[in-house]
Amino acid sequence: MAKSISKKIIATHPQSKREMKIDAAIYKPFEAAIIQSLKGSKARLPDRQAKTFTELTDAVAKIIKKKIPDFKKSIPWYTISILRDLESRGVAETFFEKGIKLNRLKK
Repeated sequence: MAKSISKKIIATHPQSKREMKIDAAIYKPFEAAIIQSLKGSKARLPDRQAKTFTELTDAVAKIIKKKIPDFKKSIPWYTISILRDLESRGVAETFFEKGIKLNRLKK
């Protein structure tokens, strides 16, 4: 029997530079969901769109449950892992505002 080979994407943490391999079939929908969630986020300040991790995870969970209904793994773990990879690629950023840690797309 031939083994099916799934394509992997290497996700990198921005601070530690630790790399992990994530199936492309999981990475791509999560990446799209994170970007979609951060684009549609309400601004805390008029010129900024941002979400807390909890807000982001809740929004991503709704999208993933529609795209991959049988997904049984940890949505928060994949969300943070792929969000950190997007940070290392310069797509997203994490910042503090009034003591609250927020995530947004880089401009």
